[in-house]
Amino acid sequence: MQPGKVQYLEGLRGIAAMQVVLLHFVSGFLPERAQHAWPPLRVLFDGHTAVYVFFLISGAVLTPSFARPGPFAAKLVKRVVRLGIPVAAAAVIATLLLAAWPDAHLRAAALTGSAWLAMDSSGAPTLAHLAREVSLDSLLLGYREATLFAPLAERLPLMEQSLDAPFWSLHLELYGSLLVLVLVWLRARSAWLYRVLVGAAAVLFGTHPMFLFVLGHLLSPVMALPVDGHKRLCAMLPLAGTLLLAVGLALAATKDWRVIETCRLWVAAIELAASPNLFQFASQLAAVLIFAGALLCPPAQALLKRQSCRHLGRLSFGIYLLHFPILFTVACLILTDTQPVLPFAASVAIVFVVFIGITMFAAMLFERWIDRPAIALSRRAGATRWQAA
Repeated sequence: MQPGKVQYLEGLRGIAAMQVVLLHFVSGFLPERAQHAWPPLRVLFDGHTAVYVFFLISGAVLTPSFARPGPFAAKLVKRVVRLGIPVAAAAVIATLLLAAWPDAHLRAAALTGSAWLAMDSSGAPTLAHLAREVSLDSLLLGYREATLFAPLAERLPLMEQSLDAPFWSLHLELYGSLLVLVLVWLRARSAWLYRVLVGAAAVLFGTHPMFLFVLGHLLSPVMALPVDGHKRLCAMLPLAGTLLLAVGLALAATKDWRVIETCRLWVAAIELAASPNLFQFASQLAAVLIFAGALLCPPAQALLKRQSCRHLGRLSFGIYLLHFPILFTVACLILTDTQPVLPFAASVAIVFVVFIGITMFAAMLFERWIDRPAIALSRRAGATRWQAA
């Protein structure tokens, strides 16, 4: 794979991370304006579609990584280490922040009128909660509203009781990575069984978020094309990427298309695990269209390769994991301290600037001191022991 070929996916990941940040900010501090925002503006804070873009990117970039020589178990261990260390570090940071300011989000919610901000999302900043969050909930079992183990759902904590609500997606990320690993392993051994597994996944849970990892895996050959081959493909389909992006963005802005709901209901009648509502299905479909469009649209790739977008991409994991506890503590504290002496709009503007600044600074430190070492350790985890075995 050309080293520069995935730079635009790094930029896409960075933009998606900022969409999640903006979603949580407007939900907490500008709930009424967010709810009635002009549809094109909703794309800026469409964090739901952004998370599904993460899953597609993971499926695409993990495919060539898993295709490299090495034992199956070593690759799985590497993935667990790569995800587990940042999650554990983010959980510790969230615990410290929530222990220092456990009620900041409730006081801010009284000023903003945000029911979302007023939810019981502070968790229990205790060592016992921290241990369970790191060892079970965030990766292995998930939360009641978002778990792959439906029979256990009633015994799992609510998502709002998590120390860091974005952890819900890491549960799917772990098992989605395992699914891609199995697909790559099977593809190298039996083309027939590989096709059977892909087909079975499409029939059983083709509209579930887990299938996005499969779609990313299936689209990875486009990403891996040599530069000349990619140019020829785009020349053959000159408007395909632009059209896919346009429709994907339109669907992200307005998720109430009747034709999409008709398709969802038709698919739900034959699938074992289907999207529970139109909003989720439309968000997933928008993510697929945007991702596929990015693969086929050179102008969009050029924009995503800009240094600013790629910088956000490098910091995206830290941004995603750290912004929520910062929002529910420091940002809320600033609002309650400034609101009595400033107009509400001025207070929110100050909160936004400070919140983004703190989040970016924390993400830079996180990327240097947590994320990079986690990647290095994950590579070493299977480089000696498993190869020697």
